[in-house]
Amino acid sequence: MVSGGVKQHVAAEDSNSRRPKAEEEKKATSRDTLLVDKFNIEASDSLANEAKHLPISDAVPLYEQLLSNFPTAAKYWNQYVEAYMNVNNDEAIRQIFSRCLLYCLQIPLWRCYIRFIRKVNEKKGTEGQEETRKTFDFMLNYVGTDIASGPVWMEYITFLKSLPAMTAQEESQRMTLVRKAYQKAIVTFTHLVEQLWKDYENFENSVSRALAKGLLSEYQPKYNSARVVYRERKKYVDEIDWDMLAVPPTGSYKAGSHLCLVSSIFWNLIIQ
Repeated sequence: MVSGGVKQHVAAEDSNSRRPKAEEEKKATSRDTLLVDKFNIEASDSLANEAKHLPISDAVPLYEQLLSNFPTAAKYWNQYVEAYMNVNNDEAIRQIFSRCLLYCLQIPLWRCYIRFIRKVNEKKGTEGQEETRKTFDFMLNYVGTDIASGPVWMEYITFLKSLPAMTAQEESQRMTLVRKAYQKAIVTFTHLVEQLWKDYENFENSVSRALAKGLLSEYQPKYNSARVVYRERKKYVDEIDWDMLAVPPTGSYKAGSHLCLVSSIFWNLIIQ
């Protein structure tokens, strides 16, 4: 006679043995689906999830397959580069960024890039700081007007404030860089425009109250205009799925999902 405990143990072992088999079948199903329908979104996301749990050497072919089908999918590029970051392969990381940054102007991917650059340069002293500053400038030149770029502006300003200043001249130069960054940020319609304005007010008042009065009076109308534009644009941006994959406007994709249609409508409103 078999005891209840033994039965439970056998059942648990049977369940555990079936789980890897089910996972393998799911992987096989995703790959088979993509063989006949390479733009299948569900199968692609399933394959991307599989790649997360593989050694980098096994994951690379999967990422390359996904990005061959969706070359502007920032979420896949981001996942790909982070896989190499986990194994500290700086050369591979640079190569991936060189392939995708200018074609995927999405903030999460670019923030991943600046995080990598800062890590590489953190022990290079003054030379590394200058390279990082130039990288911030390069980054903001491409994505600095994005509605989601507020955290990038904040990170840049914090970085500038942290730069060493050994002489009065260097201190003056640093303050000038910080002021210019703030003045660009507060006229850009981002989610953090109001916080950036408050930070700018505090900054100018901490430097010189006499000078602050004139500068704040000059930039207040510009900030107010940016805030009005932001609030209007936010209504459209909030309706867009930023991780949506680009699929052909033909065949089974022609009609598109309801979400795709909604995003398309609001994209047109923003562009107009």
